[in-house]
Amino acid sequence: MPCFLYFALTAIVAALPWSVTADPHVVSMNFLKSRIVQHGLQRRDGTVLTSLDNNADLQYLANISIGTPPQDFIVQLDTGSSDLWIPSAQSDLCRTQDCSTTGAFIYRRSTSFVSTGEDWQISYGDNSEYAGVLVEDTVTFGEATLENATFALVIQSANVPRGGSAEFGFTTNGVWGISFDSTQSDSIDDGNQYTGIVALMKQEGLISRVAYSLWLNDPDAAAGSILFGGVDSDKFDPPLIGLPIIPLSGNSQVSHMNVEFTSLTLDAGGDPLVVQDNVVRSAILDSGSTGTILPTDLATTFLDFFGAVIDPSIPQPLVACNLASADAAFVYQFGGSSGPKIRVPVADLIEPHIEGLQFRDGSDACLLGVRGAEIDFLLLGDTFLRSAYAVYDLESKTIALAQARLNVTTSSVQEITGDTIPGVKTVVPSLPMPTPTSTASAILGQQTGFEEPDPNFNGQLSENPGRPSFTPGASGAQSTGSSSGSSGSSGSNSAASSHKAPNVAAAYLVCGAVSFMSILFGGMFILR
Repeated sequence: MPCFLYFALTAIVAALPWSVTADPHVVSMNFLKSRIVQHGLQRRDGTVLTSLDNNADLQYLANISIGTPPQDFIVQLDTGSSDLWIPSAQSDLCRTQDCSTTGAFIYRRSTSFVSTGEDWQISYGDNSEYAGVLVEDTVTFGEATLENATFALVIQSANVPRGGSAEFGFTTNGVWGISFDSTQSDSIDDGNQYTGIVALMKQEGLISRVAYSLWLNDPDAAAGSILFGGVDSDKFDPPLIGLPIIPLSGNSQVSHMNVEFTSLTLDAGGDPLVVQDNVVRSAILDSGSTGTILPTDLATTFLDFFGAVIDPSIPQPLVACNLASADAAFVYQFGGSSGPKIRVPVADLIEPHIEGLQFRDGSDACLLGVRGAEIDFLLLGDTFLRSAYAVYDLESKTIALAQARLNVTTSSVQEITGDTIPGVKTVVPSLPMPTPTSTASAILGQQTGFEEPDPNFNGQLSENPGRPSFTPGASGAQSTGSSSGSSGSSGSNSAASSHKAPNVAAAYLVCGAVSFMSILFGGMFILR
């Protein structure tokens, strides 16, 4: 199997004939075919729209330019962190690897560059670390230009996993964190903070509200979009319901895009089957994580519904590939009975088959984009967010959710001008939260917990798949009435846990599954 994951960007960009639909209040831009991602921007009465290129379902990338004259960069958009950083041409990353695709900053070539002299560092959920200095320069994306914007210039790095950071996929691209300025890495130790890019957009009059809408689109789509300062009602099915962003794990400060999860059911064509109900748990919505991580008790029951097989050398469950044809969906509910519900099709949770990976019975085995961890909260990455239209209002600390409409080519954009998000008639109140026993840092170090590959592995697994709670078939799914799957949150007698884990390592998957999973579960949590 070719090792294509880290080099997919060029092919994806070449396939994108982009254009922006115009209206009287829009700056129209075409997307050009280029090895460096070209992304567009619209202004609609204080609304800025930037398109994101979906790099082989690994991460969401946008192009920005920095400096005078401008130097181009590919950066990953991340709702789980708060800093914009790019690598210096003098960094160890770019001295040992080729930064020509994603960009390396040569500060001496920028006449607008200013160094603040303030040291900066950040650590992510895969234990990778980056250090450098805070600087100021002109940042441009599309037709928007922000002068004297503050960002980090990375010079040193450590613990970047083999094959690239589990956060980034590419070994050298930067990150554009768009979470709260108060959680910038620089503000953790001394309490100081700078004006981040989104807040600077408002300060410079590009948008009226420190808010944005995220639409990741269909898994097979090459691109999604982020709309700074506005809401696009053509991209979701009403109602759009607001949820308060709450502190995580008993913290007094809101630090993550965290809302309250209250139930999960499986809709397989008959009566809904309960995965977990009548609970109140934190759920972090994080575009920096491609997969979904669930608390162990919830994950055990969830995997039972798939008949998943757990392999100790691969930190991701394996399921029968033909389940992707099932007309079934998991329904997440937030904020109680009056809160939003988001349907996530089963097919969106099953990754494409890697040629040669088979169960003992010869059937194709596929990776499932969900796993468990010893945590008290849900980490909902792109396998969830692709099904949701999410509006993040950082000023009112509100996230509004609705079911996303996929592959929509029209737009109907409204500017966010005040405390009320357009289209939101209800913001559900927060619910009493149980006392937590873990924090976000509990998953640190678990992101890349797979064994070294076995060079003799040929893709043949030693186990067969378990019995799922729904059946494959393009025309509809029938619930099999799994007793353990419908038993609520106990997760007892799990089909997944009843199977002896196959003794499988992933040499055959070095360029596929291991690299993919390393990226998949690299939730962008800042080490605090």
